[in-house]
Amino acid sequence: MQELIEKLGIDWKLLLAQAVNFLVILAILRLTVYKPLVRILNERRRKIEQGLKDSHDAARRLNEVDAAYKQKIAEAEKESLVIFSKLEQHAKEKEAEILRVAKGKEAEILSTAEKIAEAKKKESEDLVYKEAVSLVKSAISKAVNIKPSLVHDSLIQEAVDALKKSKQ
Repeated sequence: MQELIEKLGIDWKLLLAQAVNFLVILAILRLTVYKPLVRILNERRRKIEQGLKDSHDAARRLNEVDAAYKQKIAEAEKESLVIFSKLEQHAKEKEAEILRVAKGKEAEILSTAEKIAEAKKKESEDLVYKEAVSLVKSAISKAVNIKPSLVHDSLIQEAVDALKKSKQ
């Protein structure tokens, strides 16, 4: 084996020195590069895992907030429907009240109009009766050929009263 090593040109002292140098460099690299690199990689892995956990938590909380938001919207819609129905009922009540007041005013106006019409009718009748008195007086005086001043007013009044009674 010694011969083989010599033929290959391997110096065992040099090989041993290189092996020691390799182990020293390996130890130095392990302490200065590999451990900090592994530590940095582990820290990164931990941060990434924490970030994933946080994102899952955030997604869960977002879903909870979204569900709460939808629930609040549903409650607000229900509440708005209740308010709307109350407003609608109030509007119907106001409408009924306005109609009642309007019907009262209508009845009052009709009553006033009937009173005015009745007064006008009575006024017209009184005017007609006055004209009737004058016409009856004139007719009697022409029929008997006497002066209208001599015809008795009491007779004419009786005739007009009889006319009024027959009309009623």
